[in-house]
Amino acid sequence: MYKKVERQALYVWVYSMKWKKKLQHYGTVRYVSPKMKYIMIYVNSSRVAEVKKELVSKNYVKRVTMAHRKELDEHYVLKDDAERKDKLEE
Repeated sequence: MYKKVERQALYVWVYSMKWKKKLQHYGTVRYVSPKMKYIMIYVNSSRVAEVKKELVSKNYVKRVTMAHRKELDEHYVLKDDAERKDKLEE
């Protein structure tokens, strides 16, 4: 049976886009921005620290940042929705 693996997105800012093939070794490349020169890769959460440390040491990498999507609360209610429900009940 398939087991869900927790993954973390890393944004890798590079000097040149010719290094994007090398980054496939570290994780799954999901997005490439040639204009802004960054590559978004997904890495297993258990390996994030070691992959980030290894990428920072490469001479073709400017910087590495982690995505903050896990920190965001995905369950929210808009104020307009609550007001609409009140008006409908009246």
